[in-house]
Amino acid sequence: MEVEIVERNAFTAVGKKRTFSVENDTQKEKISQFWQEANTNGDAERINELAEFATIDGILGVCKMNGDKMDYYIAIESELTPPADMEKLTIPASKWAIFKSVGPLPNAIQKVWEYIYGEWFQTSNYTHGNAPELEVYTEGDTTAADYYSEVWIPVVEKE
Repeated sequence: MEVEIVERNAFTAVGKKRTFSVENDTQKEKISQFWQEANTNGDAERINELAEFATIDGILGVCKMNGDKMDYYIAIESELTPPADMEKLTIPASKWAIFKSVGPLPNAIQKVWEYIYGEWFQTSNYTHGNAPELEVYTEGDTTAADYYSEVWIPVVEKE
């Protein structure tokens, strides 16, 4: 699997947040439901409209671990003040391992996650950095065989 390592300055993201338990991997289904809801009720479109000076090409799924819970944001890179029903999140400067995903959601991106934690961390020269993980969803048909998305993992080199 192709991996690109990039360094990036801190940036802010604006969007909707939900907190999920990560016990028994139950968050996967709940995150999928969160996206369906956001696409149906117009939240995803409202979030996309907040993109200002965005350098990441897509809407973000931001995964921030908090003990046995995960704060998950559907967000966009933006410097704007969020509406009352949304939150602003600072993503710290970091080195990122960017994994490319091609294929229909959610299966394609879930396979990338399995590769990252099942194989890549064990064989790479990196450990997890101190920043949230990002999913980057580009425009397009998310059910298409050629749909493109990315997973960004904050990393530090092993000593």
